[in-house]
Amino acid sequence: DNDYLMDRAAQKAGKTYSGIEGFAMQDASLQESMGPIVDRTKETLVSTDTGIIMARQKLLRAIEAFTEQGVIPPGVALEHQRVRSAAVVLPPDQPFKDAAREALIAHPGVAPASV
Repeated sequence: DNDYLMDRAAQKAGKTYSGIEGFAMQDASLQESMGPIVDRTKETLVSTDTGIIMARQKLLRAIEAFTEQGVIPPGVALEHQRVRSAAVVLPPDQPFKDAAREALIAHPGVAPASV
């Protein structure tokens, strides 16, 4: 089975690490082929796993807030899904969050801001 058209020859030749064409398809192949959910009860996290610990705690708080109070989790609202990266040159006297606000919102049919 080669669902992602993995090119083993290109991989062996060093032309591509994954053998899969394009970043989006490489990302999709990893996301879709993760396999079964792993039992994390025997996992031992250490100080370098702080990011994982914080992400899991945030997810658990969001689940609790939703089930107990009906609070919609972050990232579910449509406006949260319209965030994009942008390359902009800003005046030195303007805060980033104010001056770049509009460039960071995706609008259908409008190319991202770029320098």
